[in-house]
Amino acid sequence: MRPTAIERSILKGPAARGLIRKMVDTDMPVVAAIVKNLLFTVKGMDKYNQSWNDEAFSDRDSLLKLTEELLHHISEESAKESSDVTYSTTEVAKFAGVSVQTINTWLREKRIVGAPARQGREHAKIPEEAEIIFGNGKRIPVSILKANWDKENEAPVVDEVTYLERSIKELENKYGAAFEDIFGDTTIKELTQEDTDASVWLSYKARLESVKKSQYS
Repeated sequence: MRPTAIERSILKGPAARGLIRKMVDTDMPVVAAIVKNLLFTVKGMDKYNQSWNDEAFSDRDSLLKLTEELLHHISEESAKESSDVTYSTTEVAKFAGVSVQTINTWLREKRIVGAPARQGREHAKIPEEAEIIFGNGKRIPVSILKANWDKENEAPVVDEVTYLERSIKELENKYGAAFEDIFGDTTIKELTQEDTDASVWLSYKARLESVKKSQYS
């Protein structure tokens, strides 16, 4: 299972930087050895091999900088890998709240970007990172639609504010930080592909703000 956007973003965030400092301060030679080995195993590291030298690995500040660059590179590389998860037209229709006929029409009209052309009479397989272009021009990944459908069909057992606050707290505990600490100013457009937790988390925050505003207005 490949990393989600949240897990990729953690590698570039303050939590990762703090851990790197602790690791370097605890055992600098081991961190240097790990980074050196990763230079020759992680895809796309050739450009770093040319600029990093042995002196950089023996200096604390240089090693911190190199390790941060390495984690950032790993995060970027993992985002390029496509998912092998696909859905049927029936499933996508359910997620989008439309009929199967509508999904088939959208496929013919190429309004599902990233869906491969159907061969003969075989059933369509729509990748989770494929984006549906809705009538208003908005493009939404199938993975986001699925995440929202899953959550909307989980009936809250408490009032909505408590449910949302509890759900946000669970995500904060799961990833060890608040949404803003992990993503900063990252937009939802940058949280595409399989990023179900990220989209649901942002949705919870928006809904909670709306519910609280309506209660006190």
